[in-house]
Amino acid sequence: MGIRKCASGNSFEFCLPNGFDNFPDGDFNEVKDLFFKMYRTFRKFECDNTLTKRFKINEPKYQREQDQTTLSAGGISMQTQEGEPCMLYSKLRMIERVLEAYDDLAINSIQKKIRRSEDIDYSQIHKYLERAIYLEKDVIYIEAMDLPRPTVRYESTDLVNLYCYILDEIVQQLDGDVPENIQVRIQDIRFLSQHFQDDYLNSNQSIFDKDTFIETSNILKEALDNIDKNTYYKDTDYWQLYEAIETFLYGEINPELNDGEYWGIQSFSLIWEDMCNTYFFKENYSICFADTDIPIKDYQNPAREGEEQKRVGNYPRQVDRQKENKYGNKWIYRTLSNISYPQKEGSFFGWNQLLCIEFNPRPGTLVYSNPNSKYNDVYKRDRSTKEVLRRFPCPDLVLKNDSENEIELRIVDYKDVPIDFYYKNFKLPLDKADNKYRNDIIKQLTYELALQQTHKVSINIFFIPYYYKNFGSLGEVESDLNIKGIKVFKANFMFIQEIYLNEKL
Repeated sequence: MGIRKCASGNSFEFCLPNGFDNFPDGDFNEVKDLFFKMYRTFRKFECDNTLTKRFKINEPKYQREQDQTTLSAGGISMQTQEGEPCMLYSKLRMIERVLEAYDDLAINSIQKKIRRSEDIDYSQIHKYLERAIYLEKDVIYIEAMDLPRPTVRYESTDLVNLYCYILDEIVQQLDGDVPENIQVRIQDIRFLSQHFQDDYLNSNQSIFDKDTFIETSNILKEALDNIDKNTYYKDTDYWQLYEAIETFLYGEINPELNDGEYWGIQSFSLIWEDMCNTYFFKENYSICFADTDIPIKDYQNPAREGEEQKRVGNYPRQVDRQKENKYGNKWIYRTLSNISYPQKEGSFFGWNQLLCIEFNPRPGTLVYSNPNSKYNDVYKRDRSTKEVLRRFPCPDLVLKNDSENEIELRIVDYKDVPIDFYYKNFKLPLDKADNKYRNDIIKQLTYELALQQTHKVSINIFFIPYYYKNFGSLGEVESDLNIKGIKVFKANFMFIQEIYLNEKL
């Protein structure tokens, strides 16, 4: 997902998410809007996770090719609990340089510097006594004072306006989702941007307009060239803005080079999981269990401290210390079930504890399949005993519906695959199907088996991304697919993404 080198090696292509077969890829504005939304999605995902143990910052010596591209030195790697690798290389240099270059002090220093002036500031006279010429009657003469005044030609102020115009255009495309130091000065940026547009462009020209972007870019390049030729004093502040503008106007990814910075992600599944979990937490679903530790704005988690109180994980993950995944979530979200713990009066099993498969190692059978097993009655089951082996499988999400008579559960597992993946394998015998398809079914049915020991499971679904033109609903079940009782839900990607992007910390 992102920008990668074409198979021909002569150009680059924008790869769409799974489920986007009916996306109008010939519509300039639709592609542009999706591009900037994906850019914001990657930036949010990176910001939410960089300080967690899910990520590992790649050093140059670990660079390797993924999807025919070279991972930049600033890339990030992670992997799922199953060991599936995920590579994020979301630094699009042309945009990042413009955002990073914004500096109030640098901009102000270009517009106003210290220079000798014939004006007089009487409060500063004591600093110039050693330069003074002393005349009769206690009169002193000071030839010049070093006071703030414009020191470079007018064209350098145009550089600030040009930079602010480009920045303002990017801010609009990112829907204001930019660093805080830019957000607080957005009115000033827009004011200076308008100055440049009034002097150089007409009202319908834009860098990101389908009909005028080439013409606008040429005008901006010519303006930058003229500013540079007519500016005689160039300090570090000048070059900071100049190089950011130059990179934006002239920078491009060269498919013939292997050392450029590419943009996107190899394996979108972790982002899809965070997007979906954000939706379910924000929309106040009744969540029993979630294999996530996403941050939520204004969330207060009593199980955590400091900044981590914004994260939803409230229970440490149970792991096999010898096989611990160094990239995965260290916390899960769980609530208490209505099943009381047999040896502790007033205590209840957590839903994560009910997600348990137990084996009796002596006869070598699944506990639940042995009618004579003393562990079949969950109300008598003692988890402190070591007579059985236990595994705790983790679906992505378990929801509950409270009815008058009983609690019904819904099991949801997020899958970043196209709908065709299921149709292709659904028609095959299970032993001939894709390994991922077969393994996903086994895991999904295992979740269901564990929870069926105490509760009714009303639905078990694979939750996949799908493009809908209409934003209005969450999606729909694919009625023609019933995989061993598992349903496939085509989730509205754009609808979920909108909620995810609005969740700014």
